[in-house]
Amino acid sequence: MQNNKSVYIPSIDAKDIYLSSHYIVDNPEGYNLKQKDGQYNLKRFKNTEDFSLDLIELRKIYYRKFRRKDFSFTVKKHEYSVNVINVTFKYAVKEWNQIKKGVYVKIGYKLDDLHFEDCVARNSDNEIVAFELDKKVSNPVALPKPFSHKSVTIKDKKNPEFIKDKYICYYKEDHKEPKTLKSNAALRTDLYKNGFICNGIKYCRMKRSTGSARVGKCLFIREELYDAILKFSSGGLKYNIGDPIDLAAYEGYIALPSSSIIDTIPIKPENILLIDDYDSVFREDVIETHDEDGWLKTTESNCEITNTIWDGQSLMDISLFGEYAQYGMVLLRNLMFKSCCFNCNIQQWFKDNNITDVSQLNGKTRATNIEDVKLITTPNSIKYLKFSTWDKWLDNIYPEFGIVKHDKKTHFFGGRLVQTHYQLLNTLQMSKDEMRDFLQESLDFAQMLRDKPEVVRYYIKYPDIEEMRPLERPMNSKSDVVYNLMCINDNFIKTKYYQEFMHDLLASYYKNLKNGHVYVNGNYSTLLGNPIEMLQQAIGIFDGASQIGIGNIHSTRFDYDKTLLASRSPHVTIGNIWLPHNTENKIIDKYLNLTNEIVCINSIGENVLQRLSGADFDSDTVLLTDNEKLIKAAQKNYHVFKTPTSFVSSTKVKRFYTPEQQADLDIKTSVNKIGEIVNLSQELNSLLWDQMYHGATYDDIKELYYDICQLDVMSGIEIDKAKKEFIINNSKELTRLRSKYENDLREYEEAEDGTLIKKKKTPHFFSHIVKQKNFTTKEILAKKHFCKYHTSMDYLQTIVNGFKIKNPYKKDWLPFTAVLDASLFRSNNVNQKQINKIYSILKKYINDRKNIYASETDSKEDKRIQDIKLKEDLIADIECETIGFSTMYRLLSSLESKENSQIKNILLEILYLCGNESFNKAIINSSNTILQLEDDGDDINIFGIYFGISERVITKKE
Repeated sequence: MQNNKSVYIPSIDAKDIYLSSHYIVDNPEGYNLKQKDGQYNLKRFKNTEDFSLDLIELRKIYYRKFRRKDFSFTVKKHEYSVNVINVTFKYAVKEWNQIKKGVYVKIGYKLDDLHFEDCVARNSDNEIVAFELDKKVSNPVALPKPFSHKSVTIKDKKNPEFIKDKYICYYKEDHKEPKTLKSNAALRTDLYKNGFICNGIKYCRMKRSTGSARVGKCLFIREELYDAILKFSSGGLKYNIGDPIDLAAYEGYIALPSSSIIDTIPIKPENILLIDDYDSVFREDVIETHDEDGWLKTTESNCEITNTIWDGQSLMDISLFGEYAQYGMVLLRNLMFKSCCFNCNIQQWFKDNNITDVSQLNGKTRATNIEDVKLITTPNSIKYLKFSTWDKWLDNIYPEFGIVKHDKKTHFFGGRLVQTHYQLLNTLQMSKDEMRDFLQESLDFAQMLRDKPEVVRYYIKYPDIEEMRPLERPMNSKSDVVYNLMCINDNFIKTKYYQEFMHDLLASYYKNLKNGHVYVNGNYSTLLGNPIEMLQQAIGIFDGASQIGIGNIHSTRFDYDKTLLASRSPHVTIGNIWLPHNTENKIIDKYLNLTNEIVCINSIGENVLQRLSGADFDSDTVLLTDNEKLIKAAQKNYHVFKTPTSFVSSTKVKRFYTPEQQADLDIKTSVNKIGEIVNLSQELNSLLWDQMYHGATYDDIKELYYDICQLDVMSGIEIDKAKKEFIINNSKELTRLRSKYENDLREYEEAEDGTLIKKKKTPHFFSHIVKQKNFTTKEILAKKHFCKYHTSMDYLQTIVNGFKIKNPYKKDWLPFTAVLDASLFRSNNVNQKQINKIYSILKKYINDRKNIYASETDSKEDKRIQDIKLKEDLIADIECETIGFSTMYRLLSSLESKENSQIKNILLEILYLCGNESFNKAIINSSNTILQLEDDGDDINIFGIYFGISERVITKKE
């Protein structure tokens, strides 16, 4: 049976690797991942090598090399491996390096070997080699710059005249750093060239994904495994050190087999038909951006547009989909192959067009029988063809293609609703009254959540109580716990626990609203481009004409003959809004097995790909909705603001296959500006709408619009630069644009002493959004002046902030014990020692989780991975405990004790997740009837969906 688990791997910063190899004392073992007891420190395993074609092959390579099955080891159901290590490049090496918070050690010395006295550690020559900051020092000594000592006075907050403590401590001067000995860039070059030693094993650079490259990460692999995995992931391509190469493309494409997959499907070489791509060339009036003398220039002009109409897509016969036949697409990976494969009746197309022999096909194939042809693709999906031949690719492809994902419904109301986002809303010109009208359903829904438990049951994702009997399936979240308790005991909705849950639920709902996440009818649909034309190309009858027609789409999700609104992420400007016309298309329905989450579009003679921020067909999705209020707002300016269109070509930088060139490429790629680009675009969008509110015409604001369009083009460059290189520098372009609008985005505030403080003028809605970012500090917020513009998102936040729910909860709740059955409780059967152990485990979990999110060095994704693992470990620890009924009763009845306020939520959730039988017995089954929502009724209208309300008798299975 194939192991489809991810494997946890260590994450180490290059600075720490360098320091470990430069100790004064000889250190042949290199960086140490182990604890003093010789076991690996599992907290260092912060990343995962996901289930992928690479991981499948790595296990085989390891076994062939060492004839052992210990590629990984298992602890608490988790797999760990040291054969691959994730390396980050966040810090430079300095003369004095911070090893842990507040502790600085001189290069050459190891913290574990040092002894501190009075916050200072010395070597055998009595030289200071380490010190601790912000701790009491009895006899301060002189430290190297920028470190010194200072006097600290701590006053009583209630009585400021009373001094609680006064002491001296060491500190680092603000905005000053110790001398840098090796920069991040130099560290990268060094490690790419020479590798490193970890626990006595030599590692060398393996590869980096495009996503990892954007944040500067790179994978290193045990040296003995390198040649085999490179041969595998490059499809046998061989480059010698110093050979000329399109390095950006090569590095991006050899990473494709490392993409996380959910499954594999077999596809034979003879199943594949390669047809030519087709470029549609036409002219249109657009806002075009090109590079000129190393800088971007944006103007309005009539330009020649070229669309590659099947870029990144393939058609795959339904017979190859196997267990995935109910889906409309699967995104596949193989060796230098990436394609979104759409569910198609290829064989039926051949039969209907009298194609009985492979000689009648318009392309390349190894098939000898027409029945074998089941996958139609183009060179744009086979990246290998940029470096070698079709036949060599077929000779080297992996027999199993990895499935990265398939189309899926949204999580909201059975896939019927989708959430908008602030990028979209802030590119629509809506008045405050129009925004209030748009939000009314959302605010009504908040009131329903407060008043109607049956709506809450539906909202927390379990619409069918009949199929979801309480306690018969594993729970995954606090929502699961609440749902089950609501079904079992009707007193539960009167408890403090439930009311606190509802308070948190509504707070989360309001927070989402203020982020622009408003429910509307619609979904995210995967783009499928001109599919019938692709079938026609396969048999040589495509004549360049559009079968769908300009301005049209075909989506089975919405009524036909209706205008829809479409928006793709990133969505930067007004010109990214698309208003296509949904049409019936029987020929598409006959040959394509569409789901509601697939939308067929036309890009022949239509500048839709640029309108959707440089979209292609390798699984890009668009938000589609028929919301009339949004469409009406979009129609106001639809033909005024032309489409931003990029004519910035990537450049063939002369590169060679060397570690130094790999490092230089990754250094340039790791500077990621996408967040800054989107943020600036929203500031300028707000400025544009505000000026139009005050009477500005298009001619007045067109230069501003051109600059916003340029930001849209810049966002595309930023996304593509991991696999392409560009002459222009987005950092410099951002600086130039900020400088241009400095006066427009500047505000002065008067300080207490009368002096004027210059602040950055920022849309008011950003005050809510930026506070949720990990990097936002009070110092950053203090430099901003949040100003209310006449713009959609500022209107939205004002309206949501002013909304007051009717009949708020009062403190008349029941104790949690009201839902517990005390009849079997015996105090002498309570295992207090076990209770204390469980409390201790839970408190440690909460503390460890806080530490994960308090880290200033780990990325958001790293923290997410660690959080999931920590929760799984907690469940494993509690599952080991056999909890008797009386002990369980005591645990549950102590939920509302003040001393347990920190752990009560996680305690209840974990006891459910562990499925303990005593828990089931402890809850009183008091429900005679439960109200639930049913589809297709007429009792209640929620976001335009009509539900019935019915009564169901729920019995608890003992």
